Amino acid sequence: MSWRIIIAACLALIVATVLRTCIPVDSVAPPEITAPDTRFNYSLTDFSASFRDRNDQVELEISGPRLEHEAEARVGRLSEPRFHIEPHGADWRGRARTGLILRENEELVLENDVELVHAHPDGEIRILAETLHHHRTERTITSDTPVEIHQAGSWLRAGGLIIRLDDNTIELTNHVQGTLKPAVHHGIDDISADRG
Repeated sequence: MSWRIIIAACLALIVATVLRTCIPVDSVAPPEITAPDTRFNYSLTDFSASFRDRNDQVELEISGPRLEHEAEARVGRLSEPRFHIEPHGADWRGRARTGLILRENEELVLENDVELVHAHPDGEIRILAETLHHHRTERTITSDTPVEIHQAGSWLRAGGLIIRLDDNTIELTNHVQGTLKPAVHHGIDDISADRG
């Protein structure tokens, strides 16, 4: 009799398995777990922020009286920003009336009465412009609008510039003109010009 019980139990198990695979079961797949959308618009007053590179070194410090972030465009609008680019490296600092942080492009756009200052052994370099772009990934500061550079009584004007942060050189472009005082070395070996 024990063989009959074992055979009946095996047949019952086979029938149950076949029925379970052949008959559809009304089951709903569990819903996907998704994180909530954390993108939102916000405004900050008296803000201060630091941006770091892949090596966790501070690349950019920026502060100001107001920052308005637009989540959809991923743009931060700045009023009267003060900034310090590469504080422990190239060491450029300045201010502007307005600015934009373009998060998609990792770019800081400074606009309206921009002043950029850099300490130099032959005298402080001061750059005045209407627009400057700091490209974090390219490690440059650029302008395609007129700029003016002052250092120790000398000045240069150009239609644009490129500052390469890796070697701290300035390249001037388009209609370069100026007055240089020959008695003092002004770091001109650090400045190249395209007279085009």
